[in-house]
Amino acid sequence: MKTLVLMGCLGLAGWGMPGLACSADADSSFTTLQINGHRCLVAGPKDLPKNAPVVFILHGLGANADDLFPLIPVINLPPCRFILPDAPLRVDDHSYGWYDLPTNSRTDIENSRDYLFGLMKRFSTEGEKPGQARPIILMGFSQGAVMSLEAGLNYPGQIEAIVAMSGYIWNPAKTFEHDVAPPHTPILMTHGTEDRIVPEDLTQKTLSVLQKAGYQPILKEYPLDHHISMETLEDVSRFLKKVIQPETKAVREGCLLVMSLIFPRF
Repeated sequence: MKTLVLMGCLGLAGWGMPGLACSADADSSFTTLQINGHRCLVAGPKDLPKNAPVVFILHGLGANADDLFPLIPVINLPPCRFILPDAPLRVDDHSYGWYDLPTNSRTDIENSRDYLFGLMKRFSTEGEKPGQARPIILMGFSQGAVMSLEAGLNYPGQIEAIVAMSGYIWNPAKTFEHDVAPPHTPILMTHGTEDRIVPEDLTQKTLSVLQKAGYQPILKEYPLDHHISMETLEDVSRFLKKVIQPETKAVREGCLLVMSLIFPRF
């Protein structure tokens, strides 16, 4: 198995992959913004094709937006706008979190979710005609995966896909209380079978609650601890390219139109 570590920067205090630089400063094709007092990296071509998605990449606990920036060239997607925000809760100098981990604070999760909603609305509608918005993809690692599921399932806009790497749903009753994502929303979960941070039973419970809610998540597992491997990223890349590619989208949208006529919720 090919494993790479992002200079010990991924997720929880050094869980991750060697070989890629951790600083976004080496790349000139990004912009740093301050939004509501929080830093946000924006990358991608200035002129995007019509319906090109906005891809949010969310870091884990004790990390920051720089950590997953090197994933952009690795997953090698068609032209997209990439948004990498620092989480709103300060952990230490230049490190942040989305919620208090020991308590899995629901208040923190909802506050971070609402912060993401604001970013999602801003970047999906920016430069678009009134009433139009680009589709959104959410992907994240660890706490970022938790927030990808939380925000993706509850955002009242077009979610094109959700990728949760080593994530989970802690309180399904709350997460699914007002979920609005349609059942056909593509969801990929990835997980290491030797993960000591997110245990296997929590992954299986998350898979089960998604299925019971009517979704059809795909679970890919690897003999890893709390890491992202190159094999993981290859699977993520293949999954997202199938979602994004125009010919795949055309077929899927045609199927969804037929389904919407038969099943009103679709």
